[in-house]
Amino acid sequence: MLLLLLLVGSAVAQNPLTKAWNEAVPGVQPFWEKYQTGPHGVVIRGWQFSRCASEQWTNYVVNVSNIVIWPDYPRFPGPIFFNVTMDVSEDLPLDKIEMDLEVRHAVTNKQGSKGWQVIPCQGWNIIDGCDGVGSCRYCDMLDKCNEAVSGAHKYVKDRKALDFLKQNKLCPPPKGHWTMTFSKVFSSEDLPKSFFGPLQSNEYWLTFSFTDGKDKKLGCARLWVDVCKYHLQDKSQKCLRDPNAFKNFINEISSQAEQIRSRNGK
Repeated sequence: MLLLLLLVGSAVAQNPLTKAWNEAVPGVQPFWEKYQTGPHGVVIRGWQFSRCASEQWTNYVVNVSNIVIWPDYPRFPGPIFFNVTMDVSEDLPLDKIEMDLEVRHAVTNKQGSKGWQVIPCQGWNIIDGCDGVGSCRYCDMLDKCNEAVSGAHKYVKDRKALDFLKQNKLCPPPKGHWTMTFSKVFSSEDLPKSFFGPLQSNEYWLTFSFTDGKDKKLGCARLWVDVCKYHLQDKSQKCLRDPNAFKNFINEISSQAEQIRSRNGK
């Protein structure tokens, strides 16, 4: 089964960030236009999906086989979309699903060896300890899913797709094979004021772990991302041209492929 929840905007000649902002809050000046010097943002230069090592000894209910991020070079603040392909092998909890997100960034010691350091959670809810930015726990994933499905009704025009949304309970997804699209428009208010202070251009590992809020592990997935911190008023987008980990990764893969072709050609 295939589910595609796409938020489709009006065809106005705007950049994606301005377009998404105007759809969300029409008539309100984008906050980044209020700054002459401006705050900073983050742009994803490259990413790679990976399975969790724990899949070798854990019988997960949900098998995540791929995650795709789009559009090219998504940025914060701004819109971002995730395509998640997964297989659900049994009925998921109807009352609660939690997600634990672990965020690690690359660090290099004095000897030049690379390691991965956990980034603690910032800006969590002091009442229940949920939400925030960094290595945080998100306790209301079913609520977030229901909000996404409710929003999809406004944008999906295809009659078959609308009938499918009305006739099926999608939060949580029932058993079967699914490709789902999640979207989010981030503003500067979504991030703690201290977030962009220590944050720098770097490599990050994101590990997503889903549970029923008790002891049952439901699923796991990992993403490697290469991001750079940029100035919102930097029209030249200098950080996209700087040497970075993703370009090095692609160059290394290309070099290995060329070596293999050379050996096979001999």
